[in-house]
Parts: sequence; C-alpha cells; structure tokens
Amino acid sequence: MSLSTDTPGRIDGAGGALSRILHLLADDVPESTLAEAVRDATSGEGGTGDEDTGDEASGDGSAGASPLLRTALQDAQRIRALLDRRARREQEMQGLYETARDLTSLRGTDDVLSAIVDRVRRLLGCACSYLALVEPASGDALMRVTAGTRTAAIRSIRQRPGSGVGGYVIETGQPIATSNYCTDPRLRRERPVASAVELEGLVAIAGVPITIGTRVFGALFAAERHERAFGQSEIALLSSLAAHASVVIENARLYERAQEASAELREANARLHAQREVLERAARVHEQLMPMALTRVDLPHLVDTLAELLEGTVVLLDPAGGVLAHGAAPGAPRFPGPVGGTRPAGAQIRVVPVRAGKDSFGRLLLARSTPIPDADVRALERSAQTAALLLLMERQSSIVAQELHAELVEDLLADRAADPAAFRRRARRLGVLDLDRPHSVVVLTAAALPRRRLLAYAVEFATARGGVVGEHAGQVVALVPDPDAGALARAAVDHVRGATGSPATAGAAGAADSVDGLRSLHRGAARCHRLLLALGREGEGSDLAELGVVGRVLEDTTPAQVQRLLDRTLGPLLAYDQRHGTVLVPTLDRYFAAGQSPPDTARELGVHINTVYQRLDRIDQVLGGRCWREPRGALEMQMVLQFHRLRG
Repeated sequence: MSLSTDTPGRIDGAGGALSRILHLLADDVPESTLAEAVRDATSGEGGTGDEDTGDEASGDGSAGASPLLRTALQDAQRIRALLDRRARREQEMQGLYETARDLTSLRGTDDVLSAIVDRVRRLLGCACSYLALVEPASGDALMRVTAGTRTAAIRSIRQRPGSGVGGYVIETGQPIATSNYCTDPRLRRERPVASAVELEGLVAIAGVPITIGTRVFGALFAAERHERAFGQSEIALLSSLAAHASVVIENARLYERAQEASAELREANARLHAQREVLERAARVHEQLMPMALTRVDLPHLVDTLAELLEGTVVLLDPAGGVLAHGAAPGAPRFPGPVGGTRPAGAQIRVVPVRAGKDSFGRLLLARSTPIPDADVRALERSAQTAALLLLMERQSSIVAQELHAELVEDLLADRAADPAAFRRRARRLGVLDLDRPHSVVVLTAAALPRRRLLAYAVEFATARGGVVGEHAGQVVALVPDPDAGALARAAVDHVRGATGSPATAGAAGAADSVDGLRSLHRGAARCHRLLLALGREGEGSDLAELGVVGRVLEDTTPAQVQRLLDRTLGPLLAYDQRHGTVLVPTLDRYFAAGQSPPDTARELGVHINTVYQRLDRIDQVLGGRCWREPRGALEMQMVLQFHRLRG
C-alpha cells in the first residue's frame, strides 16, 4: 500500500482517537480513565499499520501508533497530570483559605486546631492526623487534638525531646517523614510511644514543627497505616497548616495575656474603688466623730453614732470583757446572751483593740448580718482611736477626781479635826460622802502589792459602792455608805484577791454619819487591822464586833506579844494535849462557855460529870494550881482562849 493511499485512512483513524481523547479531557475524567483510552487508541492504531512499522513497537503499547498520534497522546496525558496537580493545588489552597478564615472567627482554640487536623487528614488523604504541644515545665510533647485515631493510647502519649517523630521535630525544629516508623534508623523509639503507635497500627508518619519565632511550641503530624512516601509538596502543605496552627496558638497565648492584663486592670480598679470607699467612709467617720471627741460626749452617744454610720451593732468592751457601751442600728443583729459570749446567728463580727500608746482600754466590736468590707474595718479602727481618746480623757478626769477625793479623806483623818460644816460643803461639791447616810470605814493593806496598785483596786471597789478612798499613815482607807462593816471588809479582800490573785487584809468599823464619828471609826478599823495581823489572820477581813472582847479591850498589840501570852497561859495545856492525846483545852473552853458549871459542861461535851471533874483536876495539875479559876485568872484565861480561837 502506497503512502499516498494509506495516509488519509491513518489520519482519519488517528484523528478519531485524538478527538475522543480531547473530549475526555474536556469532560475532566479521572486520569485512570484517560490512561485507559490512550491505551485503547494506541493499540487500535497499531492494528491498522503495515509490516514496515513493526520494528517500532514499544513496551507501552503505543509503538504501533504514528509519531504524530503518539505525541498528541503524550501531550494529552501531560495535560491531564497538569490539570490534576492544579486541582490538588486548588484543593490545598481552599483548605489553607478555610484555615485562615477560621483564624478570624470567634471559634475556640481547640475547635480551630481540630479543624486544621481534619484538613490535614483530608488534603493529604492519610488515615489519621494529630497535633501535639510542648509542655513548658518538662519540654515533653503532649497530644492536644487528633483525627482518625482509634485507640486511647495514641491520644494520650507523651514524647520526650529527641524521642520518636514528635521528639525529633521538637528537638531539631525540622520536619521529618518516614515511610516505616518501626524500621527507620533515624528515629530513637521509646517503649511507651512505640507501643501506642503499634497498637494504633501506624506505619508511615510525617511531622512538621509548629513554631512561634524561633521557638518550637509543638508539632503537626500526618500518619498512614501502610508504607507511604510523603512527597515534598505534602510536607510543604503540612508545614503551611502548621504555620496556621502556630497563629492559633499565639493568638490564644496573646488572648490569655490580654485576659490576665484585663483581670489585673479590673482588680486594680476594684482596689482603687475600695480605697476610694475607705477614704470616703473615713472622711464621714472623721467628720462625725472628731467633734464628739472635742466636746467629750459620753461613750453611749459615741457608740450609737458609730452603729448608725456602720449600719450594725457596736459594742465597747473594757479589758476584762465588761460592756462599757452598746448601740445597734435598725435591723442589726442582736446578741441573745452576754456580749462576747454568744455569737448572733449568721452575724459577721470584727473586733479592733482600743489603745492609747501602751495602754489598753479594751475592744471595739462590730457585728453585722452582711459582709464587713475593709473600708468599714478601717472606719472601726479610726473610731477605736476616738474611743481611746475619750476613755483617756475620762481616765484623766477620774485621776483628778480621785486626787480630790484622797485629799478629802486625808483632811478628814488628819490629826487636826476638820471643820464639820466646811467639810460637808466640800464633800457636797465633789458629790461624795453624803453624811446623811451611815458610812463604814475599811483599812486595807496587801504586802504583796505595790501601794499604788492596791489603791487603784480599792478605788474600783469603793467607787462601785458610792464610796471614796484615800491614804493615811501608809494605809489605804475606804469610806463606804454601808452599815455592815464586816461584810464590807470581806468583800474588799475578795475583790483584791479576785483581781490580782494576792491576799489582802482589811479591818473595818462602822457605822457613823458625822465627821467625828468617821474619825473614831477609822481608829477602830485601824485597831481591827492590827489585831488581825497580830492574830496571824493576814489575808482576811473583819470588823471589831466580830473580834469580840479582844477587839473591844485591846488597843494595841503585836504578833509576838500574842504568842508570848499564849505560851505563858495556855501553852502547858496545849503541849499536854499534844503529848497525851487529851482534850483539856476544848474542855476548858466549854467550861467557861457554860458559866463555869461542871454539869452544864458535861452536857455540852456529852460526857459524865465525873469526867469533867477529872479533867478540871488535871488542868489544875498541869497549870500548877487553881489560880485560873479565880476571877482575875479566869478573865485572863478567857481572853487567851479567845486569842486561840481567833488564830484559828
């Protein structure tokens, strides 16, 4: 067949095949369909050729085709490959665009990172993908989000720097891809991570760093469950998505810092607001309370004003816990029991000390059903200063008043008697010693206490009873409007002991309602005090009447004189009773109490009368005669027996 006759047919056949290929390209069929059509065209062209072209056969099935057709078919395949690459690139660009759009959305950080991981899996066509972030404290990579994973182990692995794919990426800051994780000699595998990878069934893994500046914050991975060689374009795409992830992480970090800064600003603003409230409340308190201090209002007025300002219950307590003043605003919590003992239900309580220098005047308490802010606590502290100032001025006034009272008592008891009329006028001006009422006199000492301290407690004791206190002859003297001198003396001793823990001795006499009568009572109280000390009854309180004949007869005595009298008169009998276990002294005491009648004595003692006679004879023998039965000896013996009883 000649070329001229064969060529049109061959051209027509080639043209049909080429037309079919171009139509397939226009229909955007898959590359596999196009490749199949190319094979069909080349095999068909080869079937119509003559034997001269047999030596041009090739292994791809297109050897039988004419050079023109072969070239056209190759161009068609290149065009198909180019179109596929362009489609893939468009798909990748669309994924990057969607990721960039996510960065500007209001979605949470984990949502955006999850979207990035999903796009890695979709764009690279891999089985799974995941993202790990570096833990700042340890430097290890911890899994943050995953896509396509099947086991919990892979979602919770921890990779140390240099270990596995993630450790390599974090340590070097370079991407890495392995077609077989288990056999790659570049990787250092640790057992926990290798076990998790094996359990998940992963084989090929690619990882790229997530960096902010020069610092690696994490890694983005693509993984396949069979061997696969990740190309450079795929690594580039993975790196681009990692760059987007770094923007998300950096935005989250900046947002967190902005939130912290905002919180700090809010906190600073709250502190400034609270400080302004403190200053405003302090100004109001100062404006209300300082005029009170200058005009020396009483403590109840101060406390009532403070309760109204602070909208609560305010209590002023002395150092011992006693209530000096108490005030409450409407609706404020009430104390159901003693203040300080029972806490009101649901009440908020603040207590501040009331001090002036080193002196403590007690405490100021605020109770409120609502929380008590620092501003009100500061106001309470400033109010405590005002209360301390008032109490200090009150103390100074009390000291001045006490000095005037002491001078009054000293003038009353001076060697030269005061003019009664002038004295009464003076006492009336001071508001003390109302001689229309009977007063008792108490002489008080305490060897273990300084006299000034004892004087302070005596003032406290007497003032509570409307009396006055002074000093005379080195002793504390109290004049109290109370006719029961003995009970008054014992109460004074108990007060001093209760306040200090130290014993005090009080001699008393009463009662009188005149200047001369009070002077005479003082001499009796002083005598009673001396007799108590002489009788060894230090730390007790009594009056002359309670001392009986000893108090009425003896003017002055000492402990040594009393002891010598006892030794001389009663000593032999006491010694005999101690040696022989007898009861001669009690018998003698009952004998005089029964009017020296043996029968009455026997009845008192519950013994036979002969026993009484025998004991009386034994007393005669021990004392060396019957002088003690005679009137003079009997009086002395009865007085000695009373001394013995008074000594306890």
